[in-house]
Amino acid sequence: MSRLVTVRRTGGFAGIARAGELDLDSADVRAPEVAGLLDGIDVDAVPAVEGADDRPDGFHYVFDLCGERCALAEHQLTPELRRLAALLLGAG
Repeated sequence: MSRLVTVRRTGGFAGIARAGELDLDSADVRAPEVAGLLDGIDVDAVPAVEGADDRPDGFHYVFDLCGERCALAEHQLTPELRRLAALLLGAG
């Protein structure tokens, strides 16, 4: 089973894509917090992005959480996914 967590963010005003990843088995100091966040995320309950979003310049995220994928718009992020994105994209 993969222990890799990734996030890719696209969209926004400038349209610059950013991506980040973390191996939960690494010595990275973020690994314990990321592992704890994963415990609070139910991928099946995350709303999927349906068609075009009506929010101009909004961000879209694609997460791979140890093999489980979900894609959603910024306004759909749960607190756990928002924190996870911040940690993996270097804003946290």
